Amino acid sequence: MGMSHVRLFGLTIASEIALPGLLPADPAAPVDVTVRRADLAGTADLVVEEAGSFAVRGGREILVDAPADMPARNVRLYLLGSAMGMLLHQRGLMPLHANAVVVDGKAVAVAGTSGAGKSTLAGWFHRQGYKLIGDDVIVIRPDEDAAIAFPGVPRLRLWGEALEGLGFARDGLDRSYIEEDFDKWDVPVAAAALASEGQALGAIYILADGPEIAIRPLSGAAAVSALFDQTYRGGYVAQTGTATDHWRAVTAIARIVPVFTLERPRDLTRLAVLGETVLAHARGLAARTSA
Repeated sequence: MGMSHVRLFGLTIASEIALPGLLPADPAAPVDVTVRRADLAGTADLVVEEAGSFAVRGGREILVDAPADMPARNVRLYLLGSAMGMLLHQRGLMPLHANAVVVDGKAVAVAGTSGAGKSTLAGWFHRQGYKLIGDDVIVIRPDEDAAIAFPGVPRLRLWGEALEGLGFARDGLDRSYIEEDFDKWDVPVAAAALASEGQALGAIYILADGPEIAIRPLSGAAAVSALFDQTYRGGYVAQTGTATDHWRAVTAIARIVPVFTLERPRDLTRLAVLGETVLAHARGLAARTSA
């Protein structure tokens, strides 16, 4: 069976399962992760009735056991979601529940729980011409003096109201989730509008509810705790035995990258003001850093 080679979260993946929409990788490049079909016979780590069974091995392999008539979209949803999240934790990487865009050569990340509006804000940045690094989940790798944000799945995942507010046509889009009553849609992002490689993080903003738009700094234990709370599939940290590595990564990121809460009312009519506020703040940080 032929293998497709793609890039995701800074990793080169060779997959027996077609992964359309992901950025292609050089077939001659070293492979970090292999995805293949297998008969798991009760040895799966993740079982989803509507998608199949998945086993994740050593941060290097995802095995998929799905019936031949299972919709490929359902399989990909959990393969690139929960199964990949487990693999990232097995590798000791930090998957953050966030989106990120490139502003003046630096990554600006906005983190938040599902439904907080981070994808809507990413959609606004995309509409203004800023390159998307990832939506919903990005991977951050701390180094000695920088933290690099690596691209996730190249699409925006938007609620119907946000889709219409941002001027995206619904025709031809796939629903984000299997449940038909979820009015959430996947908007593909063209390669020209994507950052194909990792970018140094300039700031992380964590969405919070508030009556007005306000940005407040977090530091020390508060910043570490906030980032830990926004870990994608954080429950896998204990399951994969990587708690020590995870805390080290989160602590290093909080030391290197400025972290802020971004309070805002949940009001689409103020989306442009919110976006402009984040832009001005992030550029102010960059100016002070380079001065």
